[in-house]
Amino acid sequence: MPKLPRRNPRAMALKVLIRWEVKKPLLDEVLTEVLDKSVLPDPRDQGLVAELINGVVRHLAYIDYLLGRISEKPLEKLDPEVRNALRLGAYQLLFTRIPVQAAVAETVKILKKKRRGQWIVNYVNAVLRELARQKDQIPLPPKEMDLIGYLAVRYSYPRWLVERWVNRFGPEEAEALLKAGNERPVLVVRVNTLRVTRDQLLLYLKAEIPEAAPCRYSPDGIVLRGFQGRITNLKAFKVGWLQVQDEASQLVSYLVAPRPGERILDACAGVGGKTTHLAQLMRNTGRIYAMDVLSWRLKRLEENARRLGVTNVEIITGDATKAIEKLGGQFFDRILVDAPCTGTGVIRRHPDIKWARTPEDLVRVPEKQLSLLDSLAPLVKRGGSLVYATCSLEPEENEEVVARFLEKNPDFQLEDARNVLPAAARELVDEEGFLRTYPHRHDLDGFFAARLKKK
Repeated sequence: MPKLPRRNPRAMALKVLIRWEVKKPLLDEVLTEVLDKSVLPDPRDQGLVAELINGVVRHLAYIDYLLGRISEKPLEKLDPEVRNALRLGAYQLLFTRIPVQAAVAETVKILKKKRRGQWIVNYVNAVLRELARQKDQIPLPPKEMDLIGYLAVRYSYPRWLVERWVNRFGPEEAEALLKAGNERPVLVVRVNTLRVTRDQLLLYLKAEIPEAAPCRYSPDGIVLRGFQGRITNLKAFKVGWLQVQDEASQLVSYLVAPRPGERILDACAGVGGKTTHLAQLMRNTGRIYAMDVLSWRLKRLEENARRLGVTNVEIITGDATKAIEKLGGQFFDRILVDAPCTGTGVIRRHPDIKWARTPEDLVRVPEKQLSLLDSLAPLVKRGGSLVYATCSLEPEENEEVVARFLEKNPDFQLEDARNVLPAAARELVDEEGFLRTYPHRHDLDGFFAARLKKK
């Protein structure tokens, strides 16, 4: 990674945006790395870096559309540094309360420090000032004549995804979903009941976060409304009383419904949000085998487990599709497959997902998901359960994968999620027995989950 400016948050944001546009890394991983390596003495500057980066990516199409109506030079003809400097300035003008003078002057100052030519500095200055004057007068594509084009620009989504959701949900609900995907999600944490109860943690947190409140659906969830800063700086985080995890994600662990003393496989464990939740539901008994192909994720899982006091997890680096050979044919009471997916249900948390996906992913990804399920099915004990979950809203990755799996594996049957979920969450189960959550309907991350029982 190139050397980062260590104290100027806007210059730091520009560096990250250029890197993201050119190399397309995962945005949240780059942002975490940048903030860890920077020397920003004021937490507000750290927050500004995150706000600028996520904001530009979240509203990218809208920003580019407006800039394209102002600039005499096509944006695609500009070099990445100038193009992203314009985007950075435009985001501040369009979506923040930063005064026009400050937004323009700070953007220009970055380019001057980089010794860009005077004509470039003048050009960026002129475009941003003209945008500030005209931003409320520039017409969008006419909604009546080109609904898809209007929604794609207004809410900054790729046209193919907008068209897909309009066809599936209808224009009004699709627009509500697009809008919800651009909203900043509230921070949700899971209480570590190995160490503290929810009531105890709520009482403690309210002294610092007065708007902290219990979640509606998950018995272990707390919503931290009004919280500003980095969660890792909270004492409650450091001593292992809580773990960041969206409410919908917490419900997947309840769908697994592990019992104390059982043997569980978390086949795509990641950094361990669900793994450590399963451990606390099992009261640290039995054994959980946490697998992932990426060792750095499992290292984070180890750190989380240690902080939370979780002791019943065994970590295995490897491909879950090779699990039979890796695990020596062991049989499990429950297997969780939190499958890699397109992530269309968590765009509000990861806005770069919009621009990373293509229609071809909805052909390629389901094949991998089905392969995962097929390879792990033999490891489930008779009478045991296989829980399949994604953070996707797309049928090809969800019910269609489940239908194909059941057709190939008649010794499994779909079990109604209402049978095991907490009472408050049963309204999130559809008539087929699937758990489904949506950002625009429930103010939760978009999740799908199915519980498959081995006969």
